[in-house]
Amino acid sequence: MQTTRALGSRYLLERELGSGAMGQVWVALDQRTGERVAAKLLRPEFARDPEILTRFVQERSILLGLVHPNVVRVRDLVVEGDDLAIVMDLVDGADLRARLRAAGTLPAGEAVRITVDVLDALAAAHQGGILHRDVKPDNVLLTADEPPTVLLSDFGIARLAQETTVRMTGVLGTADYMAPEVFTEETASAASDVYGVGILLYELLAGRTPFAGGGTGYAIANRHVTAEPPPVEGMPAALDAVLQGMLAKDPTRRPPAASAAAALRTALPQVADVAALPVAPQPRSWTAATTGPVPAFGVVGHRAPADIDPGRTNIKGAAAQDAAGPAAVTDGATPWVAPFGDHDDDLAGAQTMLRSPRSRPAEATAAAAPETEPARSWVRDKRTWLIGAGSLVAVGAVVGVVALTGGGDDAPRTPTGGGAAAAAEITTLAPSEQLPSGLTTVREAAYDPGSGSLTTTVTWSADVALAGPLFESVPAAGDGKPCPDAFWSVPAVRDVTAGVPATACGWEIPVDVPAGGSVTAEYTVPVALDEGEETQAMRERLSEQGTATRTALEGLSATAVYPAQRLDDLEVQIGGTVRVGAPVELVVLPVWSGTGSADNISVVFSSRTPQPTLLLEQLGGQLEVRTDDCSGSLAFTDRVPYANTIGSRCTVSVRLGGLEARSRTFDVLQNTAG
Repeated sequence: MQTTRALGSRYLLERELGSGAMGQVWVALDQRTGERVAAKLLRPEFARDPEILTRFVQERSILLGLVHPNVVRVRDLVVEGDDLAIVMDLVDGADLRARLRAAGTLPAGEAVRITVDVLDALAAAHQGGILHRDVKPDNVLLTADEPPTVLLSDFGIARLAQETTVRMTGVLGTADYMAPEVFTEETASAASDVYGVGILLYELLAGRTPFAGGGTGYAIANRHVTAEPPPVEGMPAALDAVLQGMLAKDPTRRPPAASAAAALRTALPQVADVAALPVAPQPRSWTAATTGPVPAFGVVGHRAPADIDPGRTNIKGAAAQDAAGPAAVTDGATPWVAPFGDHDDDLAGAQTMLRSPRSRPAEATAAAAPETEPARSWVRDKRTWLIGAGSLVAVGAVVGVVALTGGGDDAPRTPTGGGAAAAAEITTLAPSEQLPSGLTTVREAAYDPGSGSLTTTVTWSADVALAGPLFESVPAAGDGKPCPDAFWSVPAVRDVTAGVPATACGWEIPVDVPAGGSVTAEYTVPVALDEGEETQAMRERLSEQGTATRTALEGLSATAVYPAQRLDDLEVQIGGTVRVGAPVELVVLPVWSGTGSADNISVVFSSRTPQPTLLLEQLGGQLEVRTDDCSGSLAFTDRVPYANTIGSRCTVSVRLGGLEARSRTFDVLQNTAG
């Protein structure tokens, strides 16, 4: 049963609508106006990040000023204690994902009208210097009206385009909808949002995103960078022409949002009566992109701003028209099409798309290779690697691509393209480790000698639900060496927690562990292991990784970040004199690993406010409170002990996960009041 609670001084949270990686969405009451609003309550750890707090303050007036008929209006930003919330209009309706799930595909006219409204919303945002960076059907709302109003939501997580591009501190977004330059150059611009809308339009018409298919998020990212969107049978030519422009690999050759909207409006009369197409099947192979240079794949690590050349991705305000095409369509019969042709010289000057090959995960190649039928399983014990065996030339082409396809644990892996046969993958498993909170961690490593890449799979499990994010150290190759670039299967970000040394090379993994279940994440790093000693080296590395993870977190004290991995013990405190007829003042505090003493700030449980604390919920919520030797004197209601009769040498014990703790002894005295 949910109970209300205050959010700041103005709002009252009434009921939870849903939750996601960033936090929870609640229906809230605006106590000043009496209106119901939506409050997106971000995870508490964000409130402890000075950079995020600063950005909230900086963005408040700009986000509040973003008012458009197709934008879910941001009403307020709340910063108070551990509460960080975006207050928005409450929309009566459903998201576009639900509409698409029910229909499979949408008629062309409906798909175009929705897309035009989304582009109009983005055009207004871009004019105000705001990027969305996560356009997808889940963030497009349809009201219950007929016809429904289209509303683009979740601008609250957008970074401001204070310069002409945004320097990203981590990949923010959903792999299926992210532009190639986000993966290759770690920058996003207005053109990246347009690309996301192009993916959305493709999905509305085809029932699937163009690069979805077998493989991890890295395989999908690689297709964004290197492959052409598969053609959709039956797609009207007028729409296909606009899509080609919106999905151009080169961001400077995409139309601005306003131009794309104008082009689709021009095409609408030609497609208004086109029925919904059948859901497009997954392609059996992917065609390599031929409309420009193919950049070396890999999400760049945290480089200094001076090392980033945004080049021709400068798109903001009036500059967008010069860089990307006409602001509107003047020819009523011909939609805007991104110009293709001989433009290598222009792109070479930009320097954003031509770079030396980087060490990258084995599943990420600099050219798309056909996928054979067995390769589409992409399961852990039948792993498919795409290995670039050639070199990057002037236009970014790679020769000699080899696809190594596993046919089972004992099946030999054979090349399906040019180049020499590569050695088989080598795997090893480290012993599991169980923490006092009940969290169990298992690490498994797989080394591919052909590409010189090591993939580590981390599996966390527990009997109770443990809230993330979780922490994982990816150690450097040696003392004084820089932290390696890790390519994660989940949207992990570099850890910036105060007290965690930068040399720990830590990552924040946005996962929760389900009760009685497990959750897995994997990452790939370039590494060179000596032939014949790979297994031993991998075991040592896995052991070092576990040790480095624990050691890095031991520098923290009075903070509840990463509680499932840091909880070492509990301390039970009994306050004051205990008398008959009164509740016992009971407080349960965490003892974090490496500290040896209780954290008096982060409370697990208090009898004064018996509702579960956030920390207790993060640790599974199943706190047992009892007495072993004074049962005649103490009784318990909702974990709160009450003194019923006189007693001596009483104690209160608690149990949480695998931890048990007992209070000091105390006497229950006669109540002298009155």
